[in-house]
Amino acid sequence: MASELCISVTKYFLFVFNLIFFFLGIAVLGFGVWTMSEPPFLSQIISAHRFLSLSLFSYLLVIGGSLTLLLGFFGSLGALKEVKCMLATYFILLTVLLAAQIIGTVLIFTQKSAFKTSLDAHVRSMIDSRNSTTLDFKNPIDVLQYEAKCCGWKDKNDWPVIPCSCYPNATDCATNQSTSICCTSVSNYTYTVYEKNCKDVLIDWLNSHLMSILGVVLAVAVVEICGTILSMCLYNQASLNYSMNF
Repeated sequence: MASELCISVTKYFLFVFNLIFFFLGIAVLGFGVWTMSEPPFLSQIISAHRFLSLSLFSYLLVIGGSLTLLLGFFGSLGALKEVKCMLATYFILLTVLLAAQIIGTVLIFTQKSAFKTSLDAHVRSMIDSRNSTTLDFKNPIDVLQYEAKCCGWKDKNDWPVIPCSCYPNATDCATNQSTSICCTSVSNYTYTVYEKNCKDVLIDWLNSHLMSILGVVLAVAVVEICGTILSMCLYNQASLNYSMNF
């Protein structure tokens, strides 16, 4: 009786856990498809790393989302219907996903400084190549400065001519096309600009979100380890079927 109760609890725990995984897979897959539309700022930031492009990042999200969705399907149905082949497939997929998370976490820590260096050089080249002083919401530098309320990568002196996105009234500036605001030299500007530099703002944002992401990954990894153990426990029960009967 106690054994049957344990099996029943294990089965329904796996079902609920993998149902969540199924919807998580749909969300990741959807985000991957969305990134394929290449949002300008996201494209520029991701392509700052020499080994990663937005298209590769998008494909990784689509593959990861599809794998997670498939994982949730096999785990939920395998646990609910007690089908050994599905539980075995689930165990293999979960092990692969867990290994990928470990490798990804290691790469994040080992490549973090290299990414910051690449990002620094990439943003500076974007600043050097920018030839307009009017606000452009398709330009990633303008989007960063406007949204983060910062100016320049290290400071406002990065700009030979301060762009509109450095000013608190950037939207009005873009509407009015005021050359007294848009085309003021750094040496004699008379309007207040954002004092924060964008490098510190972006690095702080990445660091704060990185720790949150790693915390979530760690929590998910612990649950996944429990999932592999429970799936094997359920798989080893003699009463399980090799085929699915509805």
